Amino acid sequence: VLGAVVAAVVAPLIGVIVFVAITIVLTLWFWARAPHVVLGILGARPSDEGQHPRVHNLVEGLCATMGLPRPTIYVVDDPTPNALAVGREPRLAALVVTSGLDQSLSLVELEGVLAHELVHVIRRDTATAGAAVAVVAPLAAITGSGAGLVRSLVGAGREFVADQRAASVVRYPPGLGSALETMTLAPPPPSPWPPGPGRSAGLTRWLWIDPMVGARSEGAEGNLDDTAVRAAALAER
Repeated sequence: VLGAVVAAVVAPLIGVIVFVAITIVLTLWFWARAPHVVLGILGARPSDEGQHPRVHNLVEGLCATMGLPRPTIYVVDDPTPNALAVGREPRLAALVVTSGLDQSLSLVELEGVLAHELVHVIRRDTATAGAAVAVVAPLAAITGSGAGLVRSLVGAGREFVADQRAASVVRYPPGLGSALETMTLAPPPPSPWPPGPGRSAGLTRWLWIDPMVGARSEGAEGNLDDTAVRAAALAER
């Protein structure tokens, strides 16, 4: 009888321990692999400094100003001007720019965008953003949806906060607002946005500085992540 009682108590306890252990392992895996998952979804490749000297030079100067280690810079071959950052911590950060970003913006506009992404690195919300995509990616691979869930995990207003802090870092604060205006006026993307192979590409929408690409009409009044709303807010500074 005693043995049966012990077994009845121990068996569920072992199950709980195993469940907790698996949860911890999966959490650590998602945390560690998240940046690589995002870069893989985007099809990003390391940026050649010779091809994008403005980006590399500006990042180096901004990192010195902001007290950050220099992130690894990646590029996505897409004409739409945009950028994002991922990474568990500043020393492991990755900054992703589209080829169209370097081609479309003036120097002061580009500086503002890069400062915005480095603010995300300082705030460490790049870790949360990457982990959100990594966690939802298996679902998206099956259903093709999940961007809304990623946004909920990342948090609304994330881009607005980064704008305000970035504008206080750069040499010419109006540059960031001008960059956002340029993005809102850019022609619709020639291919599905966000870029990347597979059904998971859409998960990265709310990681980009301009999350409204291909969805301008979906912007809602008071949406602090809407690029047009943020450009107007910066114009009032």
